[in-house]
Amino acid sequence: MSNPKPTDLILHRASHALEVAFDSGERFTLPCEYLRVESPSAEVQGHGPGQRVLVPGKRDVNIAAIVPVTTSAT
Repeated sequence: MSNPKPTDLILHRASHALEVAFDSGERFTLPCEYLRVESPSAEVQGHGPGQRVLVPGKRDVNIAAIVPVTTSAT
C-alpha cells in the first residue's frame, strides 16, 4: 500500500500517549509531549520561516478528547 490510512486511534490518558493503527498493519504509540512539541501550531513553528521555537514545560501535557473530522474529496 502506498498511502496507509488510519484504522484505529486509542488514547492512553494514564500514560499520556496516542496509539495509531494503520490498514498496512503498522501501529505506533506517540507520547503526547512529542505531539505537542512537534505540533504545526504557530506556538511551536512561529509565524514565518525560521521562527520555530522550543516549547518548554510540555512533559505533563495530555489529550483531552479526540473528535472525528470529515473531509470532502475534491
